This record gives sequence, structure tokens and C-alpha cells, in this order.
Amino acid sequence: MDEIQMLNEDQRWRENIGREMKRGLLSVLLLWILRKNGEPMYGYEIIQTIAKTTKGQWIPKAGTIYPVLRRLESRGFVKSEWSSRTAGPSRRYYRITAAGKEAEEKILLEWKRHISGFREFVRELLEGD
Repeated sequence: MDEIQMLNEDQRWRENIGREMKRGLLSVLLLWILRKNGEPMYGYEIIQTIAKTTKGQWIPKAGTIYPVLRRLESRGFVKSEWSSRTAGPSRRYYRITAAGKEAEEKILLEWKRHISGFREFVRELLEGD
């Protein structure tokens, strides 16, 4: 394998890791945003909130969040409804359900437990050698 192929393989590996990390975060991030907002939100509004929350480091595409929102809805964690306004297109609004709030709370507790074990490792990783 030549140097260019190795660089391409390395780049693909890093992109895949990034995608996997984001995919793992997205469900809980969507639940957290919907709970924190307290009001139903439509897809583009959710995307903008993610962009703002991540300081522009992650701006997911609609094709990324809608399947996850549908999956959350099928599990009863999110409820959606269409709303038409006098001006502009109809939009599907999403809100977190009581089951979604409970799931988000349990997931966050689990994350806190795991993160506390990784805190020192992550600190050293981010600070460098």
C-alpha cells in the first residue's frame, strides 16, 4: 500500500469514527433538545439548535435526523403532528413524551456513569502528552 492509499484509508477511518460517534449521540441529543426547549419543534429548527449547541461543529442534514425522529416516535419517545400556518408550508412538529423524558433521563444517568470513568482519559487525550 502506498502513502496516498494509506492517507485515504486513514481519512475514511476517521470519518467513519466521527459518523459513529454522532450517530450514537443523536437520539439522546434530540430528546434533550426537545425536553429543554419545552415546546414542539420542526426539523429545521432542531437542526439549527444542534448547530448552535455544538457551536457549529455539527450541522446534521435533514436526512440524518428524520429517520432518528421516526424511530424515536415508533418507540413512543416523541410525538409528531402536522401544523399548517396561514403563511408558509405545513410543518411536522415534534415534542418529547413522558416516556421520552424518562428515557432521556435514564440515558443521561448512564452516560454520566460512563463518562466519570473516562474523565481522566479524555482530559489527557484532549490536553495531549
